[in-house]
Amino acid sequence: MLNREQINYLARESFAGFTRRKLTTGVTILIMGSALLVLAVLTLATLNMGNMLEQARQSIDIRVFLKEGATEQEIAELQPRLVIIPGVKQVDFVSPERALMQFKKDLGPEAEIVELLPENPLPASYHVILRNNARNMESVRTIGKEVAVWDQVGEIVYNQEWINTLERWAFRFQMASLVVGGLVFLAAVFVISNTVKLTVASSRRIIDIQKLVGATNAFIRTPFLFEGILQGFLAGVLAMGLVAVLSNILSDYLTGVVFFNPPQILGFVLFCSVLGLAGSWAAMRKYLRLGSDF
Repeated sequence: MLNREQINYLARESFAGFTRRKLTTGVTILIMGSALLVLAVLTLATLNMGNMLEQARQSIDIRVFLKEGATEQEIAELQPRLVIIPGVKQVDFVSPERALMQFKKDLGPEAEIVELLPENPLPASYHVILRNNARNMESVRTIGKEVAVWDQVGEIVYNQEWINTLERWAFRFQMASLVVGGLVFLAAVFVISNTVKLTVASSRRIIDIQKLVGATNAFIRTPFLFEGILQGFLAGVLAMGLVAVLSNILSDYLTGVVFFNPPQILGFVLFCSVLGLAGSWAAMRKYLRLGSDF
């Protein structure tokens, strides 16, 4: 059990490196911060890609266009068949007149060109709204195959291609984040480990004296471990600050950009602190030949 004087000594030594080795500590934080900035930017890009994908999924629906010449009775009989399909939340009938009005609205100022048409070319259709658990390409394809063979159905339309493309890019960004995360972890551990090695080498005489007077490895390494944690923490804060500035600049040019929320920021900074701890531990284990007493 440590006494008060020992605790005060460990606390002082944990912060002493920031005053004794300002240049080395500053360079370490800058290098770590730069590496972590790459990870943070890629993670933020993945987060925004996931948000775009989720918004795209919310817009996934199916348009069932009816064959020309279908009677009102056939059209009416089709709706309850669509409603009972698993994954279908709601079915809305879109008449040719309603479809034409929506088409004019979408054209905007150029809607006058529609008046030149001799007749309404748009067919009647059903707008099939899906439940949340069915808003994926697998469910959409299954429903589409089931409905496509019905006699009254002329064509089925759903936004497949660009959703597939978005899902592929989201997966690629996720994999890239994992790879970069691993590389950043190794780089940060390497940088901190070598910094602590230099620190330990410069403090070798003090460490030898501490051992002679009976100091344990745990007592000797504690200040270095806390110093590594602080370096990782400050590097994480630096990376998050730079990402915040970058996001603020991009928000003037891009709409809908999502930034990290407070729990995510805290988690990232804590992760950086763990990196600092891992780097310090790796260096101290080598220099002090730590064993099972860690």
